[in-house]
Amino acid sequence: MQTLLQLREQINQIDSELIEKLAIRQQLSREIGEIKLRQGMEVINPVREEELYALYETLSLQYGLEPTFVKTLFKLIIEYCRAVQK
Repeated sequence: MQTLLQLREQINQIDSELIEKLAIRQQLSREIGEIKLRQGMEVINPVREEELYALYETLSLQYGLEPTFVKTLFKLIIEYCRAVQK
C-alpha cells in the first residue's frame, strides 16, 4: 500500500502533466484562430463543439467519470481557448 506522501506526489505529477497539456492546447487554439482568421471563418463552431461534448461524454463513461463534471470542466477550457483564438 502506498503512503499518503507517495499518493500526493503522484497527484502533483498528474497535475503538472495536465497543466502542460493545457498549455499545448492553448497554443494549438491560437494556431487554429490564425487559420480561421485567414480563411474568414467564425471562431465559434457549434457543430464542432457538439462533436467534442459527445466525445467527452463517451470518454467520461469509459473512464468512470461523471459526464456532467467533465462537460463543465471542458466548457471552461473551450471558453478560454475560444478567447485565445480571437
